[in-house]
Formats: sequence, structure tokens, C-alpha cells
Amino acid sequence: MRFIIFILPAIVLCKSFTAHSQLDKETAFIGDIIKWTIEIKDRGEKQFNFPLTFEKNELISMKSYNLKYDDVDNSIIGIEFELTVWDTGKFVIPNYAIEIMKNDIVDYKFKLDPIEFEITSILNTVEQVDFRDIKGPVPVKSIFPFKQIIYCFILFLLAIAIIMLWRKRVKPEYEKIDYNILEPPADRAFRRLMEIDSSILTKEYYSILSHVLREYLETKYFIRTLEMTTEEIESATDIFKFDKNYLAQVIRFLKESDKVKYAREIPNPEKMARDKEKIQNIISGL
Repeated sequence: MRFIIFILPAIVLCKSFTAHSQLDKETAFIGDIIKWTIEIKDRGEKQFNFPLTFEKNELISMKSYNLKYDDVDNSIIGIEFELTVWDTGKFVIPNYAIEIMKNDIVDYKFKLDPIEFEITSILNTVEQVDFRDIKGPVPVKSIFPFKQIIYCFILFLLAIAIIMLWRKRVKPEYEKIDYNILEPPADRAFRRLMEIDSSILTKEYYSILSHVLREYLETKYFIRTLEMTTEEIESATDIFKFDKNYLAQVIRFLKESDKVKYAREIPNPEKMARDKEKIQNIISGL
């Protein structure tokens, strides 16, 4: 810590006093606060005034000040400034004059001697500065699990679709048909058999015969034979409540018809006529 003591000769006011002017640090960094304290000692009965400003300096700025008071008579005995410098180099405290008062009028002034101090850059204290490129943004995982929610939602929809398909398969809902408003099953079957043109293709001929027989069974016994395969009809004989001999003829004909439709078996015209007559006999017997 550095300070300067001023002693005013006794011949001025018959009594001497001591002025202390000091800084709390001789060196500081840019932007640091430097405390400059001015205080009077051995003042006797003299009254002093301490101006709240000092000579303007573009590089040295005052942040605040604080007056000091005597503990006995509460008179002003000093002032403390807080200074800040925003450049590097050696500086001198601004000019400042203490006023000696007489009957509340300035009797005379005296200026404080200059005090030097130094401002350095904080970079000068670092032996080696490792400058590196600025890193790019670091990806941060989202707190909200969007992907997991989307996956769960898709699985949920898939599960609902599977359940709906399974329920539809296990418990099929059939549309109820009012067969009372239709043509009697036997009459319709005979009419359609009479309308068959024997000159059409063999595959189409047996498709019509098979359809006429299935439609007759469905409309007469209310069994969904149009939607059942030949194998399903054969495995569900218990639901057909008529003579088993006729049922065996029905199944035998359906199997022969499937061979023509799917296995490319080609019957001769005589067999085609006999099969048509066979369907007529089955319907007449049922």
C-alpha cells in the first residue's frame, strides 16, 4: 500500500495538521475497483470540506464516494472514492484540493501530491493461453419420448385391428334375408336349370349347376352353403337335417363339379346331361 503525508506549516493557521492520501493497491486489472482514501489527522479545531468530485479524466471514472466522520463531534474528516480504469498502463490520481473552512467560508485550499498506479491486462498473467475453435452445438436428448409414444400408438392400433379381425372371424355376423318374398326354392332351381344353355363352356356349365344346388339348399334349409367350400359341407353334415343318402349325392356331385372347375376335367355331353338330370332328381327328392 502506498500513501503520501502532507503537513501544512503552522505559520498558516498557527496549528499544523496531517493529510493522508493513499490507494488500497498499486497495481490492478482493467475494471477493478481501486479505493482512494483521503483523511485528515491532528486537525485541532479546524473545519475541512472535501469536494465530491475531482478533476475530470477520460480514462479514470468514479463509481462512488463515501464521506468519513469524526466519532466525537461527527465532523467530516475525510472521503473515500472508488475508481475504475478501463485501459492498461501507468496512471496518476486526478488532481484534488482539500478546502480549509473559516466561518463556513473557504479560507484556502491545498492540492494533494500525485500518486502513481498501474493497470495491467489479466491476459498478461497467463503464461500460455490455449485458444481452441468453438465447438458445435451438442445434441440434447428430448425429455419427452416422442418416438416411443409413436411406436406404442402404432402397436396399439395394430392390436385393435387384429382383435377386430379375429372377432369377425370367430363370430361372423350374417345379414338376415327374408326368403318369404323370394321365389319358392324348388321353382327357382328348376327354372334356372331349364335356362342353362348346353352349348356354353364346360367350366361355366358346372359352375351354374353347382350354384343352383347350393342356392336351393341355402334358401330351403337356411344354411350358408353358397359361402361354404365342398370340404366344409362334408365336415358339417350334422347341420343338414334331411336324408343322408341325398346329402351323399350332393357332396359327390359338388366334388365332381370342383374337378371340372379347378382340375380341368372335361366330361362328355352325355355326362353333362346326366349331371343336370341328377340335380333335378336331388331337388325333387328333397
